[in-house]
Amino acid sequence: MDFRLIRQSTGWLYWILHPFIHIVYRLLFRKIYLHNRLGVKSHTPVIIAANHPTAFIDPIFFCIFFDPPVYNMTRGDIFQKPFFRKLLESANMFPVYRQRDGYDGRGKNDEVFDYCRQKLQSRVAVNIFVEGEHHLSKQVLPAHKGFARVAFGTYAIDPMEDLQIVPVGCNYYNGAQTRDEAKIVTGKPLFVKDYWEAYQKNPAAAINQLCRDVEKALKEICYHVEDPLDFDLADHLLQISRNQNPVSPLPVVEHHAKPFWHEKAMLNRLNIMPAEEKAKLANQVSNYFNALEKAGLTDESLIQPEQSGISRLALLMLMAPFALVGYIIGWPVRYFIYGITKEKVKKKEFYTSALMGMAVLLGLIYFGIWMVTGLLTGSSWILTLGILMPILAWISIFWKETRLRWYMSLKANKHPERSSLLDMRRAINEMIPA
Repeated sequence: MDFRLIRQSTGWLYWILHPFIHIVYRLLFRKIYLHNRLGVKSHTPVIIAANHPTAFIDPIFFCIFFDPPVYNMTRGDIFQKPFFRKLLESANMFPVYRQRDGYDGRGKNDEVFDYCRQKLQSRVAVNIFVEGEHHLSKQVLPAHKGFARVAFGTYAIDPMEDLQIVPVGCNYYNGAQTRDEAKIVTGKPLFVKDYWEAYQKNPAAAINQLCRDVEKALKEICYHVEDPLDFDLADHLLQISRNQNPVSPLPVVEHHAKPFWHEKAMLNRLNIMPAEEKAKLANQVSNYFNALEKAGLTDESLIQPEQSGISRLALLMLMAPFALVGYIIGWPVRYFIYGITKEKVKKKEFYTSALMGMAVLLGLIYFGIWMVTGLLTGSSWILTLGILMPILAWISIFWKETRLRWYMSLKANKHPERSSLLDMRRAINEMIPA
């Protein structure tokens, strides 16, 4: 990350919140994988063409991990109130007006396209979620034409040789829960100049071709399950793969995506599996997870007996005092953000986004109260705890997760049906084509 570029953003809130959101994301996610982050180049006119599983989690990934600034296209209905409009614009977000949201769209979106062209001409990145909607299903939807019109319209006015469209895949195991794993995969750029001759001959055909090429590129860097009937099966197979290949909790952010490519290959094999074999596999997987639920166990606890080892127990005992302090200090913020989010958020695509937003807002206020109190009272203890608050919060979260894994693994190791469950799991692995 080139932090020198942050202040080039025209949004004041963008560069003020930038360092704080880095901290929040390391608490919100168990693991973050970044593949080819530098594929979105700085000082270059780039249209980021991404899929869109969540509401605000995806664009903020781009803002904090790609060289800034990044400007994000966002649904226009949330810009209706002046306060929210100013707030969103100060965070480098701009609206797109869709017919499904009640807009006629034409006149307003001409202004939006002009805005995109101006930003691209200033050689920054503009993010457009090309599917046109956010969804948690592990499937890439057809690309809408808006990004292509922006690309060709910009090139017509200013034929920049390096004007490019970079596909970016946002991949989560769940997407609607905390402590998830995120895999942000940047693909190879598509240069607008390579489509320009075709566009001059037949604009509609060139736009359609560019959309097909971007959709194809996204399918190569996203979890993609062809048949919606296979979504549950795919989720279970991803869970099995994840638990079979445990990763170190630190560092939270890693600049590769090796687990993703393994999982992606597995989903590709699932997509081409003959119907009869797939049905047999789905039945085996369903029976296995039903048996786990009946036994009160998890796949992770069954396959990772080392989680209940003496060394893990010693680690829990060593970290307990720090985890307790972190839990007590962070309790007020957790209480409010989880309570309000559970009450107010109805769509699961917005759940983690709401948690993240409230964690940033309330966390900053809470941190400020600690620091001001420490300065006014002259208490070095309060100041020290305030500075260490993010680290203590992470320790508290990690301790809670480790304790649960230790308990569940201990339970699984002593369970009378352990052997039969492991046999069922081995049978599933044998059915997944190599």
